[in-house]
Amino acid sequence: MDFETLYTLAGIGAFGAIVFFTLRNTETAKVQTKEEKKYEILSAYKKELREALELLDDNEAKIAKKKELLQKFNQELSMNIFFDAIDAKDLLVELAEEK
Repeated sequence: MDFETLYTLAGIGAFGAIVFFTLRNTETAKVQTKEEKKYEILSAYKKELREALELLDDNEAKIAKKKELLQKFNQELSMNIFFDAIDAKDLLVELAEEK
């Protein structure tokens, strides 16, 4: 066999391998809607806030920690594509009322 035939066979084999591995993955990723993603983010923030405040006994320490977390959440939400300024404000008000 000459080199052109070997290169052709190697190219066909590589192409076949690429096609095989591309089509082999039959799982489809679940695409979340905007509302589902917002709810997921809100739930995660509420959970983080509750867990952080459970560890503290002093009321002033809780207020300081809550303020710190709300500032962190505000910064994260300002960079999040799922929330505009009004949505972020509403979410922070809801989190601020969380006990």
